[in-house]
Amino acid sequence: MAFFGWLLLAAAYYFYITIFHTIWLFIWLLLGFGWVSAGVWSFTAVISYLSIRAYARACVTLTIAVTIGACLWHTDWPKASVRSMIWLHGEAFTEVATAYERGRPVMVPSWMKSLAIDGEVQAQENGLYFPVFVDEWRAETGEGFAYIPGTPSRHKLLQTADGDLGVPTHDLGDGWWWVE
Repeated sequence: MAFFGWLLLAAAYYFYITIFHTIWLFIWLLLGFGWVSAGVWSFTAVISYLSIRAYARACVTLTIAVTIGACLWHTDWPKASVRSMIWLHGEAFTEVATAYERGRPVMVPSWMKSLAIDGEVQAQENGLYFPVFVDEWRAETGEGFAYIPGTPSRHKLLQTADGDLGVPTHDLGDGWWWVE
């Protein structure tokens, strides 16, 4: 059962962006349930091993649980999720990037729209921007990912929110960058 708790938690983190854009409150409930479930079942497994004096198994179980928990906690899931989507669906991302570079209308597949707020993709002067997070209250900050043709630099600014300009910070591969 601990395995399923950790699996649920990993899946919730991986699909964080999609779930957040659909029902933002649900992701927090799902993550909370995942942490509680994984923690309780891992604790139960360790205690049951200790009760039958299988100390080595208890130690291994605890070590595995702590390692998995630390990895899940410290991974930057929005960036990891987008990076893996680019890797898995490279051809579709290449088609979108090619359409942007040639000045044609950018037709984004429906599954790709779930990565951007309200499915909106913004063709800007310096790149094709997918807004992922925006401060909805004041719209002063935003972050997302973008296709930036050529070599990105600190001088290639993209509008990430009404009151914010972002720069490419992390290379996601194939000309796609995380913008903050």
